[in-house]
Amino acid sequence: MEQRIKKAGVIGAGVMGATIAAHLANVRIETILLDIVPPKLTDEDKKNGLTQESPEFRNKLAKKGLNMALTSRPASFYLPEYAKRIKVGNLEDNLDWLKEVDWIIEVVVERLDIKKSVFDNVESVLSPGTIISSNTSGLSAKAMCEGRSENFRKHFAITHFFNPPRYMKLLELVPGPDTLPEVMEVLADTCERILGKGIVYAKDTPNFIANRIGIFSMFNVIRTMMELGLSIGAVDKLTGPVIGNPKSASFRTGDLVGLDTLVHVAENVYDGAPDDERRDIFQIPDFIKKMLEKNLLGEKTKQGFYKKTKDQEGKKVILSLDYNTLEYKPQEKVSLPSLEAAKNLTSTAEKIRSLYYAKDVAGQFTFKTMSETFIYAANRIPEIADDIVNVDNAMKWGFGRRLGPFEAWDVIGVAKSVEKMKGAGYQIPAWVEEMLSQGKDSFYRREGGKLFYYDVQSKEYKEVPVKPGIIFLPSLKERNMEIASNPGASLIDLGDGVACLEFHTKMNAMGDDIISMVVKAADIVSERFDGLVIANHADNFSVGANLPLILFTAQEEEWDDLDWMVKTFQDSFMKLKYLDKPVVAAPAGMALGGGCEICLAADRVRYAAETYMGLVEVGVGLIPAGGGTKEMYLRNTEHLFEVQKGGIYPKQIELMPFVARAFETIAMAKVSTSGPEAVKLGYLRPTDQMTVNRDYLIEDAKKTVLAMNMEGYVPPEPKEDIRVAGENTFAMIKLALWTMHTSGYITEHDVTVSEKVGYVLCGGNVQSDTKVSEQYLLDLEREAFLSLCGNPKTQARIQHMLTTGKPLRN
Repeated sequence: MEQRIKKAGVIGAGVMGATIAAHLANVRIETILLDIVPPKLTDEDKKNGLTQESPEFRNKLAKKGLNMALTSRPASFYLPEYAKRIKVGNLEDNLDWLKEVDWIIEVVVERLDIKKSVFDNVESVLSPGTIISSNTSGLSAKAMCEGRSENFRKHFAITHFFNPPRYMKLLELVPGPDTLPEVMEVLADTCERILGKGIVYAKDTPNFIANRIGIFSMFNVIRTMMELGLSIGAVDKLTGPVIGNPKSASFRTGDLVGLDTLVHVAENVYDGAPDDERRDIFQIPDFIKKMLEKNLLGEKTKQGFYKKTKDQEGKKVILSLDYNTLEYKPQEKVSLPSLEAAKNLTSTAEKIRSLYYAKDVAGQFTFKTMSETFIYAANRIPEIADDIVNVDNAMKWGFGRRLGPFEAWDVIGVAKSVEKMKGAGYQIPAWVEEMLSQGKDSFYRREGGKLFYYDVQSKEYKEVPVKPGIIFLPSLKERNMEIASNPGASLIDLGDGVACLEFHTKMNAMGDDIISMVVKAADIVSERFDGLVIANHADNFSVGANLPLILFTAQEEEWDDLDWMVKTFQDSFMKLKYLDKPVVAAPAGMALGGGCEICLAADRVRYAAETYMGLVEVGVGLIPAGGGTKEMYLRNTEHLFEVQKGGIYPKQIELMPFVARAFETIAMAKVSTSGPEAVKLGYLRPTDQMTVNRDYLIEDAKKTVLAMNMEGYVPPEPKEDIRVAGENTFAMIKLALWTMHTSGYITEHDVTVSEKVGYVLCGGNVQSDTKVSEQYLLDLEREAFLSLCGNPKTQARIQHMLTTGKPLRN
């Protein structure tokens, strides 16, 4: 089936429906958002002169959903203006609109009777070949297909998005009894390549994969907590980042999801899976029932397992629930010996092993909850999925965990942990026992740069499928494709004449190792390769320069050393900018400070949709000095300076507005909330392209390099005649800063730092329309940076940021 989704219709404008529509709009799928007509006019409607025939009244629920998506935090849209791609209507007047769409997504309340009623209406306008899916989190595809036409049944599937749809990678794809294979292919390709989702193929069982195991894990954590007498706060410490889970851990996640939702999902399993060997776990504990009665549902009612309030001094505090009394109390300091020991270990794997085999109450809790989740997950194969890969991916992508249950089981040692489990009286799943008896002691193994998983059905290891277009750098290293490396960075051969510069320091902070590898990579690529990609698989591309090193050097007053460091930084990025081969940066996550500057130095940027880019140096009392200030000036003015014969510039164009835009972006340390916003802020060019699914980012960047060479790449020429605004524009910036300071908006040191930014952007103390070189602007950058490093208030800001992770206003 050659089919591309160009237009979609979403039915139901609640939280999920509206935010799914928003994400469709993000990726340029024209979207229709429909909801019911409100039952009656409100007093407010009457006051505004609306009648029951008014479109504003009849489309009110869909419009309300769209407005909610526009104001949601985190943002549902990459850019607010993308909301214009969504057309709102209602199911009575505008049902015919669905005749023109390629894909209809039902996102109404989780009741089978209501969904069937919606499908009755949809069938009346369903065009042949139009795909229809339900976003149900647990209802049966078979039940939803009963009584439907052949066309409906063949083109129906479940597409279960996770909330919030823009950010959560998981999409569970579940076929109906008669779904055409081509329909599943179109949905999988669209959701993966266009919407950026990780596809997990689930079976038509209650709550599918992620919620089935996730809710078991949550309710088992609650039971174990009560048995061991642990507090809610202690459990969240034990089930958070220390074992590779998000900071929200168990109960903060519960508050975000909503207690009523958790209970609904648990009851769905209890009612729908009568043969589940752990069905008792899904019974609702008494204190949870009482929380429901008291409307303690979490974020939606402002109180749940936690409650945000203010103390007597007006400071914000977070109280936690005492589940014995249902009263809120100040959070107590959690002091558990094995937890503290685990925190001091380096890797997540070491931390999990340490806690799992510990003897104290934290160890008992970890052993019991993890063991029972492992066993439960193993018993669900092949009931809910055919293999362990889909289960692990569902738990990682749906709940933001670093490891799925089978990956975590491998980490603690399968054979060793099974012996411990048996000693505690647990019954080990037969297929796991059989696997161990065959001498296979792990669920996964890596050989020759390839990852294999144990297949339950064949009882052999099979290669984990890798789709074309996904490049995994560790696999290339295992296949001896690493060309050069040091503790901070590596240069890897991607094939086809393209190399990749990978950072691998903590948070990918830039220090001597990375900078030296930048220089080395440029030399090697110039001699032996056709182009360079700058990319990595870390959560964050790079958070910028090594602040502790800068602070230490400044405090020691080693100014020559610091000047050399900054000059080396600048020179390395200029080397990339003017390399005789194309350079493509591929940022994802945070690209801050130096991480942003190296992108500014690249010929092109292939950015992930979730790229948070910014020059944030002013937050610690510094200015961008790796070429960032200079590049932002050039980015904002280069369209004015089209060189004509004889090097004549259009002097009549006033530079002030363009300098002001660059100044505002740097002085306010603006950080994009998406890749498209980075284009809007000027960090990226409109010619730079986006990849929504980060898995494909490095391959797409590599293709960009190859395409640039096919087009006949010619490196840029160094800029020697850059027209600058000069001292008059700088005087206007200083006046604006003085006004803000006297009005109390900024501190005296903010003025000092911002004046340095303005000084560089205006080209220093020169007349307007003076022509300068890039090196001149770099020298101004470096001079300003060094002078600020010597300022005690800047040093205090850096120290405060390193200590607290928060900016200091002094």
